[in-house]
Order: sequence, then structure tokens, then C-alpha cells
Amino acid sequence: MPNPASGAPRRRTSMPALLLVAAMAALIGLASSATAALVVTGKQIKDDSITTRDLRDGGLSGANFRDESLTPDDFATLVEGPRGPQGDRGPTGPAGTAGLVYVIEPTTIPKEGTKAWVATCPDGTRVLSGGGSSGKLAVLPESAPADDAGSGWAVVMTSYVKAPITAYAWALCVKA
Repeated sequence: MPNPASGAPRRRTSMPALLLVAAMAALIGLASSATAALVVTGKQIKDDSITTRDLRDGGLSGANFRDESLTPDDFATLVEGPRGPQGDRGPTGPAGTAGLVYVIEPTTIPKEGTKAWVATCPDGTRVLSGGGSSGKLAVLPESAPADDAGSGWAVVMTSYVKAPITAYAWALCVKA
């Protein structure tokens, strides 16, 4: 029977040839899907078997790593961006505390007694801080500025020793 488009006789295709073409198409399809399904996971890779030589430059990016899984030790060089421009100079701070004077005022506390005394700042200075101390068993129930004018540091100390002790009040004074 002639081909209606060209008028040439039609060729007859045998059934085995069609089956062969269909089988080849199926095999190619299966091979492609099998290749696409092949995924290698970390569990399948032996530890220390992949080296930097196995990776191409730029082959890994931040998306390939879990957040915070890399440490500075994982990098050959310091990871840091370029230095920024110099900032503006800050304002000048207040005058410092030049002229500090440390005053120590010793006293004797009678056996098992209590005493109050003051470490007085020199004229032209005012107290900044202070305290009291003793090398023996004593309690310091009060330690505070002597007055609102800042004239010194007041201390009250009680001794629990059965003999007189030496104790100290001290004041840190600064030019007024």
C-alpha cells in the first residue's frame, strides 16, 4: 500500500524491531534514574579518606556546613574582614584624681572594748573612700564618711581580745 504523503510504498516494521526499541528506551530510562538516585552520605565515607586534593576550589560554601560547626582552628589563616576606617576622637574626659593622699590613723582599742575614731583628710582635700583594719579578732560595725563635708573617714571597732590591740582607720583623700 503506498504512502499517501509521498506515494512511495510503505515499509512494514516488524514487531520484534518495535520491541527492541522499546526495551532499549526502558533500559536507558532505568539507567538514568538509577544514576540520579545514587547519593553518597557521610556514613558511607571512611574517616580521613577525603582530602583537600579531592575538592575543587570553590566547591564548598557556607551552606555546606552546619552553623557554628567550624572553629578558628579549622582555618589556615585568621578569618577577619578588612580593617574599617579610624573613628572620630572621643570627648575629653573629666580631670583625673591627681593629688591623692592616703591617711592612716592608728589607735589602741582596750581589751574587749569598743572605740570610734576618724582618719582626717588634710586641709584642701576631701575624702573619697576609707576603711578600718586590725590584725586581731575585731568587728568593724561602722565604716563611713565622717561628715557631709568629706573631712575624713570614721570607724567604729570592737575587740574581742583579752588584751589591748592596735587598729587602723584609713582615708583616701583627693584635692577638693
